[in-house]
Amino acid sequence: MDLFPILVGLLVAGTLMSVVFYFQGKSPGVRKRLPLVTKSDMVRTEVGKHYLPMPLIRKLEDIFGLRKDNPRIKELKLTLLRAGFTSDRAVSVVMGFKLGLPLVLPILASQFLFKQEMSKINLLLAFYVLFVSGYFLPNLVLGRLVESRKKKIRGGLPDTLDLMVVCVEAGQGLNAALKRVAEEMMFIHPTIAQEVLMVNLEISAGMDREQALRNLGDRTGLDEMISLCNILIQSERFGTSIAQTLRVQSDILRTSRRQKLEELAAKTPVKLLFPLLLLILPAIMVVILGPAVIRISENLFKQ
Repeated sequence: MDLFPILVGLLVAGTLMSVVFYFQGKSPGVRKRLPLVTKSDMVRTEVGKHYLPMPLIRKLEDIFGLRKDNPRIKELKLTLLRAGFTSDRAVSVVMGFKLGLPLVLPILASQFLFKQEMSKINLLLAFYVLFVSGYFLPNLVLGRLVESRKKKIRGGLPDTLDLMVVCVEAGQGLNAALKRVAEEMMFIHPTIAQEVLMVNLEISAGMDREQALRNLGDRTGLDEMISLCNILIQSERFGTSIAQTLRVQSDILRTSRRQKLEELAAKTPVKLLFPLLLLILPAIMVVILGPAVIRISENLFKQ
């Protein structure tokens, strides 16, 4: 029996189910805009927005770990924050990709794979590789985005600290200094300016300054930023000079950056060794020994 129709049918069914799961949480747009909703309307909305039985939905949520209180969902939210995605629907989008890509990639590649003369074991192995790749691809993309954002924040942190020192020494409080730094750094280092502005907004909304600074460290996930936030918290607790604390931390960051650059410069000769041996040295040997080899071969053939 030909397995192609069965396999394609299963993959298409899985794709449709993933799309249904992705859109099942959406409530009607008109009902969102209603200012007043009766209790019966709320019940009908809560029941009518699901396309599958509730026990089945809860069972699938437990299997795939889609509940909001699940540790994997909390970790994914933190990763999305560190990547710069603050929308509430970011988790749903990522989970939709994680559930949909393992099914979509084999479907897209099935037409190409079945044209190849492959054994059944190799064919199943190829589908398995595509399935696993589709599941882990969103994690890889998020990891790259997080590292890129950390690099941007790390690059603008010393300048931000210097500007905060100037603002604090000019007589501004920490909240006013944070707001002014966010405004000045928005066009130079927009990533770190957005984080500083978020801290100021949280403090203005009534959150404790210590908790706002801890949230800043958690959102960035950067060791330097976490250390800075802890130092600011301790400085506020013990009443030490914030300007002196920021100046010392800025000097530490610049010294650390210089040491990393020196480390990279020291590794350069070792990294150049292999390209020299494998690429440049053979070309030099051909240029130097090539004419001599040609003359020796000509003399041997003449004899």
